Amino acid sequence: GFVASFENIINGEYAIVSGGFRNTASGLLSSVSGGLNSTASGDYSTVSGGGGGNIASGFVSSVSGGTSGSTASGDHSTVSGGGSLNIASGHWSSVSGGSGNIASGEYGSISGGGGGTASGRHSSINGGAHNTASGDYSSVSGGERNTASGDYSSILGGYSEEATDQYQTIPSIPNP
Repeated sequence: GFVASFENIINGEYAIVSGGFRNTASGLLSSVSGGLNSTASGDYSTVSGGGGGNIASGFVSSVSGGTSGSTASGDHSTVSGGGSLNIASGHWSSVSGGSGNIASGEYGSISGGGGGTASGRHSSINGGAHNTASGDYSSVSGGERNTASGDYSSILGGYSEEATDQYQTIPSIPNP
């Protein structure tokens, strides 16, 4: 392995730490480049840039940028950019921006906003605040405190809306 900068640790085979302070690369072929107190513990995982305390613990996971405290713990998960405390814990999940977002569903994604949770399989949140997409294949496009819990349900926006039925869309779209 290769270590640069101050108080960085490498204990993974072929791992590298190429900058920052008190970073650790402990997974096989893992890397940390920059930041503070960040850890790449998953095999083939990466933490690049960002603030402090970022963790890539899933197999082939990555945290890129952001402020601090973000975690990519699902296999093949990604947290890129955004603020702080974003979590991609579902396999193949991603959080691309915002703060305090959690993509825990398999293939779940959050593009931005704050305090969102995409816990359904293939669920997504595009933005807004405190939105939840818990149904499989559900989506919330924006707004605040909306919940799409029905499978294949979607909420386009609004405040405190709930789509609980399968295939339900809010606002409802009339059939032609």
